[in-house]
Amino acid sequence: MSSYKNHAIFGILLALPLIPDPLYLFFALLGASIPDLDHENNTNKVLDMFMVGVVLSVLLFFLNGAYVGGMLLVLLALIFYVSKHRSFTHTLIGIFMLSSIFTLMIIGFLPTITYFGVFMGLSLPSNMILFITLAIVGYFVVSRKVLLMYLILVGVYLIIFPVDYLMLNWYFVFIMFIIGSLSHLILDLWTPHGLKLCLPISEKTYHKKVALLLLSLWLVFCLYLVHINGSLFSNLILNFTYT
Repeated sequence: MSSYKNHAIFGILLALPLIPDPLYLFFALLGASIPDLDHENNTNKVLDMFMVGVVLSVLLFFLNGAYVGGMLLVLLALIFYVSKHRSFTHTLIGIFMLSSIFTLMIIGFLPTITYFGVFMGLSLPSNMILFITLAIVGYFVVSRKVLLMYLILVGVYLIIFPVDYLMLNWYFVFIMFIIGSLSHLILDLWTPHGLKLCLPISEKTYHKKVALLLLSLWLVFCLYLVHINGSLFSNLILNFTYT
């Protein structure tokens, strides 16, 4: 199994040519760690995810708040708990579904954090709300060995480049989750065990050839961006900061 560092680095590398702003790299980084939440080493994370989701949902229900984010957190915990390692979470259907749920969960967390701020008499700035959201998701997803570094990087970025979360492009957030998760699958395809990418449709195990195919498709898409933009990083250069 590739290490979490390799997955994180490879996820960022695959996402880098596609992002409109460096902020979206954090979503790719999260995506690169998501598939392995089905591993037995992450059982405590999944249990924490379930408990926090239940408490948050119940609390917000009685406070008449938006509890969708908490319910989605519970759903994710259940998916990871019942999934065997390198099964559903390591399939094409799995990463599409998980990326969708994580994107919707983050969308649900943002007004929830705003609600709690107002409830406590606090007027939280938008970049602080986004930081808290990314910190919560990172706590459940990112390896404990690099969690502090992740939080520092997110915090420093949002201090230097304050972001209004209302300006986030949720299409790009979803795509970054997909790219990060797909990068994880590509690395795992290079291992001797391979992956059953097409579960539950097919039990066939795929290996390096499919990894090369996926990388080739990624490269073709990057070349397409060069063709239409003149540079892989033209969007990144033009949109480095939010207006």
